Amino acid sequence: MVFDEAWKIVKEDMAKEKAAIIRCLKKEGGAAGLDKCCDASGLSMQECKDLIESMNNVKIHSDGDVILTEGL
Repeated sequence: MVFDEAWKIVKEDMAKEKAAIIRCLKKEGGAAGLDKCCDASGLSMQECKDLIESMNNVKIHSDGDVILTEGL
């Protein structure tokens, strides 16, 4: 029970960061550098990269750009 409540809080926190990354990418025309996504979400480079890798609608290009794949 306690774990479920803690996980819900973590999930809600991650949702805010995910939304910030998506807003950043939309503002930048669908793609941006990882550093911009980090600044927008308030996460460290590794935390941001890990979060993006868990998202279905955002990918990291082999050249390092973060790409919003919604609407492609």
